[in-house]
Amino acid sequence: MKKLLVMLILCLGAIASRAQSVSMSDLTNLATINMTDANYFLTTGKPFKQEYTQEVNGLTLRHYVGTTSASKCESVIMGDGIKTSTPLVLHIVTYTSTNTKYILELIGQAKSAELRKNFQGVDQFNNIYIFDNFLYTVHVYIKTDNSEGTVKVEQKYYVE
Repeated sequence: MKKLLVMLILCLGAIASRAQSVSMSDLTNLATINMTDANYFLTTGKPFKQEYTQEVNGLTLRHYVGTTSASKCESVIMGDGIKTSTPLVLHIVTYTSTNTKYILELIGQAKSAELRKNFQGVDQFNNIYIFDNFLYTVHVYIKTDNSEGTVKVEQKYYVE
């Protein structure tokens, strides 16, 4: 009976514990889809709500925050980008969390997602990791006091 009770507690604990609300795959996909689909994905498929919009350099940035107890420490910024000489805008998605375990999990996912680590270092404020492949560059910053981490996914210009 005690074993059954311990197993039940462990199973419930495993179900209750959650990782970050978005994966590295989600972040890279968000960098390639339009804003309408990204908004639907974050607000319907994930526990986020749009908090506000902001105009910066002619681009409309949408700020999303987590809505559940596990995701309250997370935010996503969509709509930023780099304007090219063509009408194309290379999208940038920024994910921030005050739970650095979530950021470390995303680093692990980046390593297993065929993103090559190009740089690992530290400056006065952050531990810095840079990953890339032919489609994306991923910058990861974890504050040296472990108070916050940020993952920035930049879409690359790809010519076939």
